[in-house]
Amino acid sequence: MLTVKNSIKPVTINFRSVVNNSFSTGKNLIIMKKILFVSLVLLLFIPVSFSQTSGKCAFTASDNTRHYPDTQGDNINRTVDCDTLRYPLSGEIIYYYMLPPGVGYITGNNSYMDKAKAEYFSDFEAGTSISGLFVDFVIAKNANNPEITFAIWNNAGANGKPGQMVVSATKPLWAIAADVTNEHATKVNFDQPYTVTGPFYAGVILPSSTGDTLAIWCRKHVTGYNGTAWEQWSTNAWYPFNDPDSWGENMQTTMTIHPIVCQPVGLEEVADPEVTIHPNPATGVVNISLWKSTSGISLKIINMTGQRVYTRSYPASFTNFNIDLSFIPKGVYMLQLTDGKRKHSQKLILR
Repeated sequence: MLTVKNSIKPVTINFRSVVNNSFSTGKNLIIMKKILFVSLVLLLFIPVSFSQTSGKCAFTASDNTRHYPDTQGDNINRTVDCDTLRYPLSGEIIYYYMLPPGVGYITGNNSYMDKAKAEYFSDFEAGTSISGLFVDFVIAKNANNPEITFAIWNNAGANGKPGQMVVSATKPLWAIAADVTNEHATKVNFDQPYTVTGPFYAGVILPSSTGDTLAIWCRKHVTGYNGTAWEQWSTNAWYPFNDPDSWGENMQTTMTIHPIVCQPVGLEEVADPEVTIHPNPATGVVNISLWKSTSGISLKIINMTGQRVYTRSYPASFTNFNIDLSFIPKGVYMLQLTDGKRKHSQKLILR
């Protein structure tokens, strides 16, 4: 018996009954042919998938394990300014696949038509910027050469679930497949770093065409460990892996998704009591009030990686003025004022 599900109601065709009765009369044979034709049409135009309403089907762990190199391999180049969160991932690194009748991977494409896989990050340092992602894939099969989206979501969804996608980047599936073949993690860089202001989710939108498949390494389930893995269902709803309606409490895992984070280095705050900067956070125009100088004032705006993004000089007579910073990307910056004798430096948040 085959059950084909769509968004309206399931269509069930009992092939065995049709075949057994088809030889009694020529009329039944004609009916059987018509039913078989209709069923083939349904299979062509209605995707066959599992319902996601009462918990997912059984799964098992792989025999393969991921062994990280002793050196800083997998293309992960650590610098003084930047690091990768949760790398290397603790515990035994494996992957899970579904048991029949299910098909596919817990951390990737499967017969439930999951749309995305993501990791939840609750710990953060205000002002940290995420410049990209490292994702260590175990499976990457390319048939249609799609672009794969890597993204950060804020936690503005209901009850802290993934909300708005705040930054993203893409990479072709064929390049990810090459990384898997070479046992490298896949790296993507965002065009503009995302400044962390609260808990966030980092993950991958899965390919949707037949023949394109991705799956991510993950930490083996251990009793007592609190999993951080999430997924977006075909209904667009987000669920943690350990939700009873998802894979359940026996799937406490973390995937090998590592945000690349950068901290400000050598940019210390120095407060001058006569300086006020408001509003802060700002959406564009910022008012600056400062001491009366005997020489010119130099203003600099520096991002969290130490790059100067804006400079301007003012006459000594300027003690109160406005600057429009709406052209600068959103994020956390360091605003510096100096006349060569006195100095003021503080963080400025642009939204």
